[in-house]
Parts: sequence; structure tokens; C-alpha cells
Amino acid sequence: MTLTKPTLLLTDQPQEKTTATPFALVFSSRSASGPDTLDLAKLGYKRGSTLVIPHARRTLPPLKPQLKPEDTPEPEDKPRPGFIAVDRQIEGDVRVVPGSLAKVVEVGCWLRGRDDRRMEREAEDEDEDEEKGGRGCESCGAGMKKDERGKGGGLMRCTGCGEVEYCSKACQARGWNEGGHKEDCKVIKAIRTIWP
Repeated sequence: MTLTKPTLLLTDQPQEKTTATPFALVFSSRSASGPDTLDLAKLGYKRGSTLVIPHARRTLPPLKPQLKPEDTPEPEDKPRPGFIAVDRQIEGDVRVVPGSLAKVVEVGCWLRGRDDRRMEREAEDEDEDEEKGGRGCESCGAGMKKDERGKGGGLMRCTGCGEVEYCSKACQARGWNEGGHKEDCKVIKAIRTIWP
């Protein structure tokens, strides 16, 4: 098989009790070589990343014809790979999140929970101290009251994602190395870029 268009081989998220189905993402208006080539690596398309493809529709290959009566037909419920074609008009809408789909779902749920709690606090106009579940250091949990913010010595935001806060450099290093933020930081930033 010869590929004449930039193509990525992907796997979708499996549904319950099914296996993941591989499929191809084809940039149909580009050539595989020459001046019109799409540099997929430069765009961040790497193994293990998650692609967000708006309004994607998978085209399935036709079922193989039954040539002889003794040939067994393909089962209709067997997963068939297929492909998704992306033309030049929408190729800029395809986004890359540098992490596995499981990690994207995990971090997305965590962000959604944080956003929901923040909105509840704003709606109730509560003080945001640690006793009431307010904002705090991601490593040690130390919080600060609303009236203490902005007076120096407050929480420092991660400069990568802008979401996570730490009370000290030691907690920042612990959160980065031991707390898993090193893996989550780029995922959080990508998610916030796609879904602000």
C-alpha cells in the first residue's frame, strides 16, 4: 500500500466491552512530499498524543463481497477500521493534546471539578479559605484567605499551565516531581487552549 497523502494511524476510544478500533486520519488536500507537505511532527502529532477532531465522521470501508456460496461473510458487528478525511479548510481545527486519552479524561474531570467548585463559591460569595474548601497549595494543601491574597507571600501559579498554585518553591518542586504535575502540565495547558 502506498500512501500519497499525509496519514496518521489512530485508535479510537473503545466503548464498554469492545476493543479499540484503528482508523486512518488522512489530510486529503495535502501531498505526502513536496512543497505542500504538512510537517506533522512540527505540529505536535506524536505517538501517544490525543487528537481532537471537530465534527469528525468516519468513513467505513465496504464489506468484502461474498464471492462463493461457501465463503463465510464478514460479521456485521466486527469493527471495521475506516478513515477520517480532513481537508485544508479544517486542518487547522485539529488539535493535539500531548497525552493519552485516559490522561486527558482524568485531567479534564479534575479541571471540571475545580471549575464547578469555583463557580459554586462565586455564586454563594463565600470566603475562600481552606476550611471552606477554597484554593490552596497543590502539594501541601496550605491555603490562604481571600483578604491575604495579593499581599506578597501568597500562592504562586505554575507558569506552564497557569492553573496550579504552590505556597513555596519546595512545594512546587515536590508537585512537579512527585505529585505528577510534570505529566499533567502540558495536558492542562492544551485542554484550556481548546476548551477555555
